Amino acid sequence: MAGDPPATPASAPAKPAQASSDNLPMVPPAKPGVFTATKKDSDRFHLVIAGHQFTTRENIEKYLAYRAAELTMERKASWFTFVESRSKGDTAPVPKRDPAGLRYSFRMDYFRPVWRYKISGAPASKTWSPFSGAAFIPDDPKSITDYEVGADIVLHEGQMDDADPLAFEAQAVSDLLINQVSPPE
Repeated sequence: MAGDPPATPASAPAKPAQASSDNLPMVPPAKPGVFTATKKDSDRFHLVIAGHQFTTRENIEKYLAYRAAELTMERKASWFTFVESRSKGDTAPVPKRDPAGLRYSFRMDYFRPVWRYKISGAPASKTWSPFSGAAFIPDDPKSITDYEVGADIVLHEGQMDDADPLAFEAQAVSDLLINQVSPPE
C-alpha cells in the first residue's frame, strides 16, 4: 500500500525486549510459600502470608493488604471487601456502615486478619484474633519461629460501597502501600 515502508527480505529477527530498570516491580516477589491465595468461589479468596522471621504486625498485615489489592486488580476487579473471622465470645465491636463517615477508599484500621504463630520450644501453635479483645501476641514476638496471617476477601467490580468500612479500593490500597511493603521471610 502507498505509504508503507518497503519490505526487507533479509531482515534480522527482532530481539526480545530487554526489561529496563523502570519496568521492574517496586515490591519484589515473595519466595515460594510466603503468599498463597486459595479461591473459595468465583469471587472469594482466602489469603495467607507465612513466615519464619517476625518483623512487626503492621509490616506483615500491610503486605497482606497489598497482596489483596494486587490480586483484586489481577482478577480485573476494582475493589474488595474484607470478611471478618469472628468467633463466639469476640468482644471487638463489629464496624457499622456509615454513609457520613470517612470518605476514602481504604480504612486500614479495619483490615484485621487472624494470626497463627508458634513460639520457640512450644509444642503447638497459638491463634490470635483481633476481635478477641486480647493484647496482640502476649508472648515475646522475638521468640516467634513460624507464623501465618490469614484473611478472606470478596472481589467486586464497579462503584465501591464507600459506606462499608470493610470495603477497600484496590488501586488506592496498592498506591498507598507500594513503597511501604516488602515480602516477609
